[in-house]
Amino acid sequence: MKLLLAVSLSMVCYFAQANSNVDSFGRLPFVTDVQISPDGQKIAYLRDLDGKYVVVTQALAGGKPTVFGMKKALIRGFTWANNKNVLLDLTIPYYSRGDFETFTMYRLGVLDVEINEVKWIFNSSRFKRNIGAPTLVNKLPDDNEHILLSYYYGKINALYKVKLEDGSREEVFRDTNARNWLTDNDGDVFLYRLYSGKVTKWVNLYRDESEGDFERLSILKDGKLENFTEVVVRLSEDKKTLYYWQSNKDSRRVLVKSTIDKFIVSEATTVAESDIYDVDNIVYDYNNAYKIVGTKLIEDYAEYDYLDNELAQIQADLKATYLDTEVNITSYDLKRERIVIKTSGSSYPEKYTVYDRKLGQLMPVAEGYPAVDKALLGKVNRFDYETSDGQKITGYFTMPVLKTDEKPPLIVMPHGGPESRDDMSFDWMRQFYVAEGFAVFQPNFRGSSGFGKDFAKSGYGQWGQAMQRDVDEGVKLLITDGKIDPNRICVVGGSYGGYVAMFSATSRQSLFKCSVSFAGISNLGDVFLHEKEQLNFSGYFSKSIGKPGDYKELHQYSPYHLASKATLPLLLIHGNNDTQVPVFQSNKMHKKLKELGNNKSEYIELEGEDHWFSSGNSRRIFLEESLRFINKHI
Repeated sequence: MKLLLAVSLSMVCYFAQANSNVDSFGRLPFVTDVQISPDGQKIAYLRDLDGKYVVVTQALAGGKPTVFGMKKALIRGFTWANNKNVLLDLTIPYYSRGDFETFTMYRLGVLDVEINEVKWIFNSSRFKRNIGAPTLVNKLPDDNEHILLSYYYGKINALYKVKLEDGSREEVFRDTNARNWLTDNDGDVFLYRLYSGKVTKWVNLYRDESEGDFERLSILKDGKLENFTEVVVRLSEDKKTLYYWQSNKDSRRVLVKSTIDKFIVSEATTVAESDIYDVDNIVYDYNNAYKIVGTKLIEDYAEYDYLDNELAQIQADLKATYLDTEVNITSYDLKRERIVIKTSGSSYPEKYTVYDRKLGQLMPVAEGYPAVDKALLGKVNRFDYETSDGQKITGYFTMPVLKTDEKPPLIVMPHGGPESRDDMSFDWMRQFYVAEGFAVFQPNFRGSSGFGKDFAKSGYGQWGQAMQRDVDEGVKLLITDGKIDPNRICVVGGSYGGYVAMFSATSRQSLFKCSVSFAGISNLGDVFLHEKEQLNFSGYFSKSIGKPGDYKELHQYSPYHLASKATLPLLLIHGNNDTQVPVFQSNKMHKKLKELGNNKSEYIELEGEDHWFSSGNSRRIFLEESLRFINKHI
């Protein structure tokens, strides 16, 4: 298989440059997002080139790879549309002079891999100022020449049939304040959501025939018909059964199906649920977005429950082959003869393999971190505990492999979000610190996602309060268990985790010795101002943080207003293109500490970096500078 040779040869330069843990962990994954074409003859993947991703396409039978990159835009992901065209997801920062604000603009392009040129479908003035990108609705598997996309202009959301050959488009359906289009494989719309001013909520409009009229779906509750408002994710092929998300009696997210009879929804049956976790997502057929093939939830790893018997057997076989590892089927050809899998865990730092079912062979393609010394990777272990107020917390604790008589220093790594979560899949930042001799603790504090709506809501209004205590008490238990050196503990986090790092530095001086924040929030009140500037009025932060105008309460839990001369050594790192948490959140914190006479703070501004460590160069700077800073103080 000549593909393996081509990818392996391109690793030579990578290995030559990766001569330290900073180099080997701090780069973007060397190869990521490997996907196979519908005919099974080509693969495409994202390849790290000088700290940015390019798209590489290559024939499995051999031949020269084709490389496509962008100067200003960042390539975030892609999917095969047909055998010669790939849909690219991209972002680009844009400064609006009228708004005096930088926005992250999301775009979609069609890359013809045979001529290596991209077509921009929505480049007219009507769509130029849209922040969001077009959404793929259906690959239209029965029509190899077209796809179905949705996009908006003003309050109108419309469906477009796009010809892949030349990028031309035809508007086929539209409505005001509409979204969540569900179509069949011919592109006919059968259900969509509409915001109704009359009832001030979203309703579902449905028809059972392609030429029929749309009517609101209803459901019988307490003997009365009400609007059916749940988010429908898929219709059955006969259009008589719909699938949608719902919370069960334990507040956990479950997938439910119901029948439709004369526009009335009834006979709900649970399709997928867990006793502990939320069902995280739907798994659609890679080549047919109209078809549900399974569900995904995150336990210690992402786990896939396939409703499709063939894929269920393949997944079971692969899980038996790769033990204690996350196994993700990323794509497959139309015949399902060649399947691309990604394995991720302590032993597999993002490895991609092609499973050829006809040959019965697993053929390695590439690794995300080929230069990492696997002997330094630590085994991630569950560390569950109960807090002083009875809250059960799931956490992860990783010990360094290096043998020493001393207890290791500890890096506390709270995740961002805060409605996110950590798991056991490969984490480049976790394993970097482990390779450098640190233990790492990652708590899924209250407010984290994946453990039910009640658990997520229990974090609302608890920034710096119960959410912080969950972190603190986990650390104290590790100290009590004698696992770590109690005098050498540092907090490292990004986004909300950066907030925890700053709050710990200003308010937990007896427990921690230093903190490192990337893209962290220092002043809670400024979050609402930035939301308004970004034209984002979701209301999420009003629930998560507190009332926008209650500055007395917000200041009480804002590191900026808690800063003092006693604040612990604090390294602040922030990208100047961050549109999620603006760079002034770190800049102002650093200046405040200097004004107070605290000279233990350092500030690094990363040119061109966003909120997500999208640049390999920024990752290396972060790891190098954070390691220097932490070693200096603990």
